[in-house]
Amino acid sequence: MRPINLLPAESAERKRSRRTATRLLVFAAGYLVLLALLTLLFAGRIDDAERRLADQQAINAELERQIGELSDVQDLQADYQDNADLITVALEGEVSWGRVLNDLGRLIPDRVWLLSFNGIARVEEASRGTIDVSANGFDVPDVSAWLRALDSDRFPSVAGTWVPSLRSALIGENEVWTFTSRASLTEAAESDRAEERIPELAQ
Repeated sequence: MRPINLLPAESAERKRSRRTATRLLVFAAGYLVLLALLTLLFAGRIDDAERRLADQQAINAELERQIGELSDVQDLQADYQDNADLITVALEGEVSWGRVLNDLGRLIPDRVWLLSFNGIARVEEASRGTIDVSANGFDVPDVSAWLRALDSDRFPSVAGTWVPSLRSALIGENEVWTFTSRASLTEAAESDRAEERIPELAQ
């Protein structure tokens, strides 16, 4: 059976208007709530991004500080290398004459004595220098003993010893043999002062 509405048409229109207004209010409230939730969400993300940015800036500041410290170390290393190069150049080809003479003194045969010694160092790859010696021996075998002594493994500072001159002479009534010898200096004659004066850097 069809219902009969006894209310005037204006009353129904007002009800529809109230329902529409209520729906609009509910929709507006929901929209505002959604906006509030989105605002809070993005605000949290912004705060998190700002925190990460602050952390990264702190890390960058620490890295810049460490780089500054490394710059000081690099300057020190550059100064060290410059000074080491100066020492190396200044002592390049230096002969350890003290070691050469000490070794020579231990090897002189008993029947030979030196009259003169002349050593010359050269900063060249082909020849590091020479030593020229004038000496006396009682006999020719003594000269041979001299040559064997200088060319032995016990005297690695020289090589290629030879006798350019040999003659007999008298000392009082005794005959002696005066001779000169020349030898080339080897790498073993070089000084190690450069290595001693340049300290090693800790790794």
